[in-house]
Amino acid sequence: MNRTGILLVDLQRDFLEETGRLPIGATRAAVILSRSTRLLAAARTGLVDVIFIVSEFSPTDRFANFFRKHSALRGSAGAEIDPRIVADGFPVFSKRTSDAFSNPELLTFLRKKEFARLAIAGVFAEGCVRSTANSAVGHGYEVSVISDAVESDKDWKKRVGLWSMRKNGARIKSCDEFLDEEPNQASEPTAPSGRGSS
Repeated sequence: MNRTGILLVDLQRDFLEETGRLPIGATRAAVILSRSTRLLAAARTGLVDVIFIVSEFSPTDRFANFFRKHSALRGSAGAEIDPRIVADGFPVFSKRTSDAFSNPELLTFLRKKEFARLAIAGVFAEGCVRSTANSAVGHGYEVSVISDAVESDKDWKKRVGLWSMRKNGARIKSCDEFLDEEPNQASEPTAPSGRGSS
């Protein structure tokens, strides 16, 4: 089937709130929130399907957590989806690495729903967004990265991330371009009974 899914990556409190452990900054967060709200509105009209991807890192992974400033630890408040985003009714898959496809249940879900294309938005452009986009290309999906709906804590990191994803085969589009080109062929979003485990 000719369906498009949007993966919204790591829109969590530790990354979007100013008091989070690894914040991207208020201005950048405001942009992400605005674009995400628009994409969710499109999903609710049936234009696209949205899938949330969240990091849930193990508290026992002390070495990696040190570099992540102990952000998005499994079960912590910071790992919750930012409350300014209304995620109710949409599927959510967790991951413990930068690549959303490290959770095998995500690929199973995407194949069951017969998605032909994926779009990626979220944070961090050079990290989890890049890893997920590159993996999606590797799995044979036509991938678009929504350039004004991805962010990082530094502008140069975002530029590097977008360059890397384009080089690997992803298409880089603005939110306007993506929505204008998207045919109205998506179905009602269907959430699985619980989060996929990574």
